[in-house]
Amino acid sequence: MSLDTTNWAKFPVSVDGVDFVSVIDPNGSFYPQLVTMPNEVFTKFHEQMIHEVIGNPSLMTRDELQKELDVVNDGASQAILALA
Repeated sequence: MSLDTTNWAKFPVSVDGVDFVSVIDPNGSFYPQLVTMPNEVFTKFHEQMIHEVIGNPSLMTRDELQKELDVVNDGASQAILALA
């Protein structure tokens, strides 16, 4: 079963020239933190997370990035990271 993110909030972020979007359940525990987080902190958090779990996204093809994101998002229930 696929996760329905239709009504979830979307937070765009660019890391190493690659555009991503964090898609967050507004009823989930992460949402209150993200909406109050300064943009610089939000961006830095995502840069660190992406570098730790994927590496440098600018060195990967879109297909390679999508495969990595599929693994990262597997089992997600409140937040996913997607390509913009």
